[in-house]
Amino acid sequence: MTDGNPDSDGLVVAAFGNRGRLETAEGETLPYLLKGRRLKAVCGDRVQWKQPPQSHEALITDILSRENALQRFDPKGRVEIIAANLTQLMVVLAPTPEPDLFLADRFLCAATLMDCNPVVVCNKTDLQHNDALRAALDEYRQLGYVVVQTCAEPGGNVADLTSLLTGHTSMLVGQSGVGKSSLINALVGDAAAAVGALSDASAEGKHTTSATIMHRLADGTRLIDSPGVREFVPNISASSEVQLGFPEIVALADRCRFANCQHLREPDCAVKQATADGDLSPRRYASYKRMKNITASGSV
Repeated sequence: MTDGNPDSDGLVVAAFGNRGRLETAEGETLPYLLKGRRLKAVCGDRVQWKQPPQSHEALITDILSRENALQRFDPKGRVEIIAANLTQLMVVLAPTPEPDLFLADRFLCAATLMDCNPVVVCNKTDLQHNDALRAALDEYRQLGYVVVQTCAEPGGNVADLTSLLTGHTSMLVGQSGVGKSSLINALVGDAAAAVGALSDASAEGKHTTSATIMHRLADGTRLIDSPGVREFVPNISASSEVQLGFPEIVALADRCRFANCQHLREPDCAVKQATADGDLSPRRYASYKRMKNITASGSV
């Protein structure tokens, strides 16, 4: 047992409301409470904590500066943080349901803006790919994104995906039905059992069903899972930053007539010209424009 020194460092490995579990510097896990109402801890946060006398719960006294934060819109349209200090965001697609490529583009943009390694994961390789999915995967490869194909079905191969996870703190994201839960179970074992163990250890019962949990795998690998919000829309806070999440637009931007070109209605825009000439994907450019307009309006 650690001594509960007020300067002790910890890592939040499960979070639900003002409670959860943290991992100490020695690798021990403890239930925690937050000190005061102003502190809001999320999975992946690095924190400082102490253990009050005669208490089995750690008390988080401070949340250290975050390197990044994955944000979403909650059901009321408010921005909330799901996880912090990610190093890799893995965007999952599949032949079924029909891929939401705009959502995929938005996650890839968010990953870049978070200075997070973006990866495209095509799941359900046992199913036939349609033309739109094949074209999208080819586009992503040509743009320099890492694309991995995998299958979480029994006998399927997740070895390539496991290799990409090594040494990273990752999170699988994407639309509902693409098999994120199956992939997580294939990677970490029975994720539901892990949630149950958390419930038993924390005596929090039903609250843990919406907990965000960090699974610790081999070789320093971490995988964050948020069962209650496995499908969500990532928040991108500034319209002016959207183009930074599109590498093909960044590559063309210095050829535009205006240094502050937004690549929408300005004359002599290299991005619009490249799209017209067929050198830039019309689908990706449409995603860019839609993302710009949504972000500027402050809507989801």
